[in-house]
Amino acid sequence: MKSNIIILTPVYNDWNNLEKLLKRINRIFFKRLKSKFELVIVNDCSQENYNCKKLKLRMVSKINVISLFKNVGSQRAIAIGIRYLNNVYRKKNFKTIIIDSDGQDNPNVISKLLSISNQKPSFSIAINRGQRKESNLFRIFYELYCLIIRVFYFKKIRFGNFSLIDSNHLKEISNKSDLWCAFPPTLSKYISQIVHLTVNREKRYGGDSKMNFFGLIRHAWRVFSALRFRVFISSVIYVSLSYGIFYENHKTFFFLIFFSLLIFNIVNFFLSFKNKSDFTMNYRKAKIRVL
Repeated sequence: MKSNIIILTPVYNDWNNLEKLLKRINRIFFKRLKSKFELVIVNDCSQENYNCKKLKLRMVSKINVISLFKNVGSQRAIAIGIRYLNNVYRKKNFKTIIIDSDGQDNPNVISKLLSISNQKPSFSIAINRGQRKESNLFRIFYELYCLIIRVFYFKKIRFGNFSLIDSNHLKEISNKSDLWCAFPPTLSKYISQIVHLTVNREKRYGGDSKMNFFGLIRHAWRVFSALRFRVFISSVIYVSLSYGIFYENHKTFFFLIFFSLLIFNIVNFFLSFKNKSDFTMNYRKAKIRVL
């Protein structure tokens, strides 16, 4: 049974969670979808060893394991996975479902993703995050982060990794250096045909989440770096407005805004400058196995 569906998942030490997730996905494809899928696992330099050959998944036609030589984080692991898919399946039409390995992305949604994709084959589908399971403090900072994106990007980005990507869209973003910053803003920036579906986050199958306040700050910097040109234009607008409003009577406040936005933009462009070479180097050093 030939498949045009690929599951792409990054993993860092979460092998037990990944195994539970894949067993659930396997059941969904067996009982509901009646089709096989290919699996691409991006091993983000896990410290724990795991033999993927012991995965007994009836509906998996092929397993591809990409082993990274250093830990780069889930966003960049996904970027390497996307580039791999574009290079290997360049001439094929396929649907890629990106899902985190810890269980927070509900695999039961996969059936709905494929149903929507069949109705709108030229669209990709992004899962907006509904109710989250983190602490109230984290959720407050996450909402603040989303608000800042809207202030500078004039557009909402509330989705994470969980998505279905059309093969043409995957080809479009696969070589963008912005993908090395973060996947969601790159998809939002370059692809206009996106269906948004809101789904609540689930609890991890086990272990502690690697996302915390400082992780959110790092992620935010990468997102703004991917959106650097829009952020720059927005900054120019806000500096111009603040000059007209504050310069005469509140110079200190104006210069505080000016220098804050200046530093913000310098950091964004510096990070983006490093991305292209870093992306290429990490992809070339990755070890790829087909099981």
